[in-house]
Amino acid sequence: MKALCTLLATMATASLAHMQLQYPPPLRSSYNNFSANIDWSMTSPLIFSGSNYPCKGYLDDLGTLAGSSVATWSAGSSQNFTLIGNATHGGGSCQASLSIDRGITFKVIHSYIGNCPLATSYPFKVPSDTPSGAALFAWTWFNKIGNREMYMNCASVTIGVGSGTESRSEERRV
Repeated sequence: MKALCTLLATMATASLAHMQLQYPPPLRSSYNNFSANIDWSMTSPLIFSGSNYPCKGYLDDLGTLAGSSVATWSAGSSQNFTLIGNATHGGGSCQASLSIDRGITFKVIHSYIGNCPLATSYPFKVPSDTPSGAALFAWTWFNKIGNREMYMNCASVTIGVGSGTESRSEERRV
């Protein structure tokens, strides 16, 4: 019965949704197998006052089972994130960022200027100088049409040792 309720709620959310990060599955997402307290409004923008920045206010999950790593990426590797939803608000601009200090600071590793989130999958490189260990991946989006809103989903990831041969990732236009 719980699985059926989860499926129906996910379908309802996706059909009315703005956009949300699907992979890596964010904190408190129905796509995250570690989520203990699912946020059924993952597609909602951050609160206008900024009171739930960063990561919709879910940093307390880090260090608990609900904040377990959902992906392991090597430093210097090519990765991608995927989005789901159908209200793209004409696109806008997105960024992929990493935090290695539990969400205190974020480093933008790739910017997608315009036409985001009009696709479902977006490539990026994990900078080769990213330290190995726990990290927080963040997807942010500023919509183009409608109220100017900021959307942000964050996922707990692990950075593994890389080859260290690739140059530092630079901000690029896609």
